[in-house]
Amino acid sequence: MFEAADNTQLTLFAGRRPDPEPRRRVGRNEKMARRLDHMADDAELEAEACRAQGDQLGERRFREQARDARRSAALLRAGPEGVARLLAS
Repeated sequence: MFEAADNTQLTLFAGRRPDPEPRRRVGRNEKMARRLDHMADDAELEAEACRAQGDQLGERRFREQARDARRSAALLRAGPEGVARLLAS
């Protein structure tokens, strides 16, 4: 049998360790902002593909889509009180 030094008990975890902080409920705006971020990432990948193929118009279109999606996500995250500040910047 194994004896621990200093009479301490070995802690065993069955599965994942518990999260250090409780998970907060994700609201509708945050969900949409995450979707917009994913759309922006996809648009940037498409822009790179267009660039590799020499399609400048397609690249520009996808870069604009990515920029607009990121801007929309920032507006959603800012909420009503932060929109004016974001638009001013």
